[in-house]
Amino acid sequence: MKKLSFFNKILFIINTIFAIALIFAIFLPGLSPNKFGVFSLFSIVVPAVIIVNILFVIYWIVIGFKKQLLQSFIVLIISYLFIPQLYKFNDNINQEDSNTISLMSFNVRKFNMYKWIKVDDIESKIKDFIENEDPDILALQEYRIPKNFKLKYPYFSNPPAENYSDSIQNSKHRIALGIYSKYPIVKEGIIKYARTSSAAMFIDVLKNKDTIRIYTFHMASLGIVPNQHYFGHDDSEKLVKKVRQSFKVQQQQIDSLNKHINTCKHKVIVTGDLNNTAYSWAYNNVRKNFKDTYLEAGQGFGTTYKFNKFPLRIDYIFVDNHFKVKSHKNYDIQLSDHYPVMATLKLKD
Repeated sequence: MKKLSFFNKILFIINTIFAIALIFAIFLPGLSPNKFGVFSLFSIVVPAVIIVNILFVIYWIVIGFKKQLLQSFIVLIISYLFIPQLYKFNDNINQEDSNTISLMSFNVRKFNMYKWIKVDDIESKIKDFIENEDPDILALQEYRIPKNFKLKYPYFSNPPAENYSDSIQNSKHRIALGIYSKYPIVKEGIIKYARTSSAAMFIDVLKNKDTIRIYTFHMASLGIVPNQHYFGHDDSEKLVKKVRQSFKVQQQQIDSLNKHINTCKHKVIVTGDLNNTAYSWAYNNVRKNFKDTYLEAGQGFGTTYKFNKFPLRIDYIFVDNHFKVKSHKNYDIQLSDHYPVMATLKLKD
């Protein structure tokens, strides 16, 4: 094997840095944002680190330096065993089954209230899309009561915000979450997040003889705006501080949500916009004993949000062990800054 050129030696050093970074990513989910805020920031770029390591393996194969490819190859194998997959190959065929539940989760970004997307009548287009897909349960985040969005669901929940936050006293104000259901809603409620002015919500639905609890949430935004540059020292410093603080708020929100989930005696589905990747403390602590429907039956990158055209998965559906995941689908539609996801579930006997 011939020696590396100076250029390839430099590349191999860079390769080593990215390989070490991917090993570090294995330990990220265990680092509390309250204690390790700076390190938690790294979870955002783990998908890019995985892709770079894959590209290095391809590069070393193409130019014939097989010994050098082992570094990233071995690290990728190790990471595959310990962290969620970035890309899923799935050839499972979803067989029809009458005893299933389909659930869709969608951050609708207030139905384009401030014209972020240059598309007219977003409300009607989202309505047509949902009616075409026809999920049994529909969980919406960044929801507001719209004018042209009347779905033919017999049951709906959008709890008032009164008393869930010390900063909101208007009883007419409602939380920015809503759940539509084809099944009777026998109970609804909110989960006040500790020390934050937002909340999660839940409903209990009755399907045959089973009571199923469905939670939906919208965790604190990281405040990173696509197509905006953060290269200046002051801008970068402000961004880091803002993201660190958002991670800490997310931890408070997740602790409150999990405390409530732990009191539930029903079968549980948890869904929503986590505003964080699958390589974070946030994901690890919401998922816990649940199954991620994308990892069970999804395919591709599972993209739910594109940041400057880079695919990110930050919206999730989690189910407990009472459910078998029959299918998971991601939709590539430009009706919000997020893409909807839907899972078909079967209650185990």
